[in-house]
Amino acid sequence: MSSLPTEFPTLANNTVAINITESFKKAEEAEAEHAFDAQAAFTLNVTIIGCLLLAYVVKRFRIYSLPESAGALLVGVIVGGMARLTVGDQKLDLFEFQPEVFFFFLLPPIMFEAGYSLDRKGFLANIGAITLYAFFGTIVSTFVVGYLCFYAAKIGLVNLDSENPMEALIFGSLISAVDPVAPLSIMGNEEPGVAPPLYSLAFGESVLNDAIAIH
Repeated sequence: MSSLPTEFPTLANNTVAINITESFKKAEEAEAEHAFDAQAAFTLNVTIIGCLLLAYVVKRFRIYSLPESAGALLVGVIVGGMARLTVGDQKLDLFEFQPEVFFFFLLPPIMFEAGYSLDRKGFLANIGAITLYAFFGTIVSTFVVGYLCFYAAKIGLVNLDSENPMEALIFGSLISAVDPVAPLSIMGNEEPGVAPPLYSLAFGESVLNDAIAIH
C-alpha cells in the first residue's frame, strides 16, 4: 500500500503525456488537411482560369479545329494527370466532379440558356426533320449500338451481361443521346458561315433525343 502514492503521479504524468501527444498528432493532421484543401482549391481555380484563357485564345485567333469544349477537356486531362502523379489516387476526392453539383447547380442554367436562346422560327420550320432524327434516329441508334455491344459481350470483347441484352441496350441509349456540344459550338458561331437549317437540325435533335433515350 505504501507504493501507491508514488505510482499515482507516474500514471498521471503518463496520461498527460499521451494526451499531449495525441493533441499534437491531431493538430498536425488538421494542418496537413487544411494545406491539402488550400492546394486543391488553388488547383481548381487555376483550372477554371486556364479554361477561360483557352476559350479566349480560341475565339481571338479563330482556331476552329479546337472547340472550346475540347479545349476545356484538354485542360482537365492535363490538370487531372498532374494531380494523379503528384497527389496519388487516395487523395483525389476534392478533385472529383460530383454528379449532384452538375444536376442541381449546372444543368438548370444550361437548360434555361438553351431554351432562352432557341431560334423558334428555325426550330418550328424544321420540326418534321428534327422529330424524325430525334425519335427514329435515336431508337435505331439505341438498338444498333446496344445489340452490337451485346454480341460483343457474348464473344468476350466487352464486360457486359451476355445473358440479358438490357444492360447493353441501356448503354446504347446513353451513347445515342450524347449531345454534339463541340459541333454546335462551331456551327453556332457566325464566322464559319454554317447554314441556319443545319444548326437548327443538330440543335433540335440534341434537345429532343435525351427525352427519347430516357423513355
